[in-house]
Amino acid sequence: MKLRPYQLEVARAAMDSIQRRMGLTFSVEIARQGGKNELSAHLEVLLLTLYMGRGGNLIKCSPTFKPQTIISIERLKQRLDDFGFDGIYRPQMGYMLQLGNAKAIFLSAEGSSSVVGHTADLLLEIDEAQDISKEKYTKEFRPMGSAANATTILYGTTWDDSTLLEEVKQANLELERKDGIRRHFRYDWQEVGRYNPEYLKFVEAERQRLGEEHPLFRTQYALLPISHGGRFLSRQQIALMLGEHPRQSQPEGKRIYIAGVDLAGEHEDEMLLRGAIATKQSWDDMRLLRFARNDRRGRDSTVITIAEVDAANPSQPVLKVVEQYRWTGMPHSQLYAQ
Repeated sequence: MKLRPYQLEVARAAMDSIQRRMGLTFSVEIARQGGKNELSAHLEVLLLTLYMGRGGNLIKCSPTFKPQTIISIERLKQRLDDFGFDGIYRPQMGYMLQLGNAKAIFLSAEGSSSVVGHTADLLLEIDEAQDISKEKYTKEFRPMGSAANATTILYGTTWDDSTLLEEVKQANLELERKDGIRRHFRYDWQEVGRYNPEYLKFVEAERQRLGEEHPLFRTQYALLPISHGGRFLSRQQIALMLGEHPRQSQPEGKRIYIAGVDLAGEHEDEMLLRGAIATKQSWDDMRLLRFARNDRRGRDSTVITIAEVDAANPSQPVLKVVEQYRWTGMPHSQLYAQ
């Protein structure tokens, strides 16, 4: 498999930094399914073959060991096989691949993972960097490349301004303005679609299905950060949820209605009160429990939402919420009767 022009752009910049011992840190945003893992695997194959004689380590970390780290290991195996190294490279300990004296080490960046002690001589890769803890990266992964001034690449998609990837991206853009060396690479769905017509058709369908402002489309394909503090819905989407229709306590005519039920658990104080009565506890005990029963602060509720279905456009029905009922801390046995 050949790399596309945008993948080659990143690969050339990374190899230049590696071979000149520049120790640059790159941030790479590529739209979902745009080939970032393929780019990573090709870089790994190239480094393993170039350094199989003199030796060296590259390290790649992912947010989880299963499935992400395992997928990366299997992808590298496939590419090594494709390039004729089948039977020459050696898997080691379930998380390393060795070709000659060069080694690829795959680690998990989960909070509980133990990774201290590994050294990256050639390259340090951080996959799905938007999902990796800043503290984990700074304390445990970043120092791995210090002894050899190793080049680092952080791959991923955008989310908001609080992620590790966004922090490194902004730092890279500032450095670019100062010295002119490109450190940040961004390729959204339209750029990827220039080289893959089938991908373009798929993402255009997703845009129609989700809408351009949907958080998943914005972050995964358009590579645009969410700018409203990490809330799932934007202000525009919240505005679309507001209606001018009246509240209804009874159904009207032959209109269609649906109900959504959020069934909360019974409050444990209610259960304790029943037990106190059954076991004839003291009046003071029961009085305290009754107070707890009547104190509804912080207690969960069972909620039923009634909506009228407007199916004028069957492919995109509209729901008009017309009534809502809530019961806080009420036993389910009483709710069933209602």
